[in-house]
Amino acid sequence: MTGSICVVGAGATGIRLVERIRANAARASSRRPLEVHLVDPDAPPPGAVSPDPQSPGLRIHLHRAGAIDLAGRRVLLDDGTRVDTDAVVLAQGWPGVLPSAREQELRRFAHEQGLYYRPAGHVADRPLEQVAGGEPVLAIGLGSVLADVLTRLTVARGGRFRHGSDGELIYHPSGREPLVHVGSVRGVPPHCQVGYRLTGERPPPPRFVRRAGEGARDFRAQVWPLVAKDLAYAYYHHLLTVHPDRTRVSWDAFADAFEAEEWDGRAMRALIRTAVPRFEDRLNFARLDRPLAGIRFGDLAGLQRWMHGYLSADLTRRADPSHSADLAMIHALRGVLDHLTGRVPDDPWFHRLARHAAGTLPAARIAELRALARARVVTFLGAETRVEPTRDGVWRATSATVPGAVTARAFIEARRPGPSLDRTRDPLLRRLYARGECAEESGRLKVSLPGHRIVDQNGTAHPHRFALGPWTTGGHPLSADDPAIRHADTLARTLLTAAADPRVARVA
Repeated sequence: MTGSICVVGAGATGIRLVERIRANAARASSRRPLEVHLVDPDAPPPGAVSPDPQSPGLRIHLHRAGAIDLAGRRVLLDDGTRVDTDAVVLAQGWPGVLPSAREQELRRFAHEQGLYYRPAGHVADRPLEQVAGGEPVLAIGLGSVLADVLTRLTVARGGRFRHGSDGELIYHPSGREPLVHVGSVRGVPPHCQVGYRLTGERPPPPRFVRRAGEGARDFRAQVWPLVAKDLAYAYYHHLLTVHPDRTRVSWDAFADAFEAEEWDGRAMRALIRTAVPRFEDRLNFARLDRPLAGIRFGDLAGLQRWMHGYLSADLTRRADPSHSADLAMIHALRGVLDHLTGRVPDDPWFHRLARHAAGTLPAARIAELRALARARVVTFLGAETRVEPTRDGVWRATSATVPGAVTARAFIEARRPGPSLDRTRDPLLRRLYARGECAEESGRLKVSLPGHRIVDQNGTAHPHRFALGPWTTGGHPLSADDPAIRHADTLARTLLTAAADPRVARVA
């Protein structure tokens, strides 16, 4: 009898898992023949996941259809196909969600007043042609979705970027662009990606966070001090060993004193000030997380000058290997996230901080944003930005950073919607959730770890249903290759074991 595994989703997660199944199957000394079904309406061409010549007995079937339900381990597809399997893995990308109650309310307001409103989601989900050139538009979000929105409102309308004589990017408007006023909770975009490789010793593996008890409920009080200490340990280890000319003590002396002190206590702050004389060389998580906290400008012009300097400083620092301690901290951050996964509940604040600190935008995108701001196509609104409907029939934006308000007839929520199973657009997840066959935690699909088995609403992990990816509680927000491959490799071996037992009926 042939073994069978079904992987739902042919994105990066699904393809990686299929590759690890294939690699582990090739190393297996003895097993029954195996079929892998890869299900995705946008599946890649056959050559992208063709069977390995060194894996005799393994066949990969591509189904360009959507998975709409599960009955036991039978996967029902929207083209009428039924796939009976030994194990099912949900490896979709971030599932879309239906509008929230607030979004529905804002949609009604926009319709009644003849305004433009684009709720959270990918750019392709809503047309932007209705946004008039030369008119103000409000946007919430400063990440990758905004970058795509700005491309469609600028370059796609005839504007162009070019490099000036000093090498910096300049934007030449076409005159058809709207005047985009942007803000967010943090008020600044995520840091740009680092443009160099790490040199010197690898950052020390997590050590302090291992003292956190499994299942700790208060992340900020019980876990964060240990996480911060691990990240700072890696940061200062790199700074003191690779850039000792900017420090006053040896690493050995610093490490002993650092380990003995509580994170961010008076003694530790004094130790860091003594060891690292320059303020810009010290790691400051509060400044990293909320650089605009406590800053208040008298007008928008003052904020724009500050933001232009902030973006320039970020581009410079992320391209300068003399600040490679930043990259050492990012490497440590990935290790900490990998260690915490499955041991303590996900903390949304920490995941947001991780994405912000690690850099989720290419440097080119930040340079384009700065150029658009200098061309006055983009105006920054600051931190804690809110957009609300008004009695005057327009959108009104305010922030904690500047006084006054900006009004417009167009409002774009330039961000991805938060995960939610009770509002998911995915028909398979919607049906499983309605029947209580899956559960959510902080909006994510709950899985048991380290096995990645889907957990139902009674807390029971299914023996033959699995899920993998950043939208599950087993995923984390950074695309670190090593942990992702390791998780996929471990799950692949589990799946091959399940498919190797011909005695288990596929109807359960």
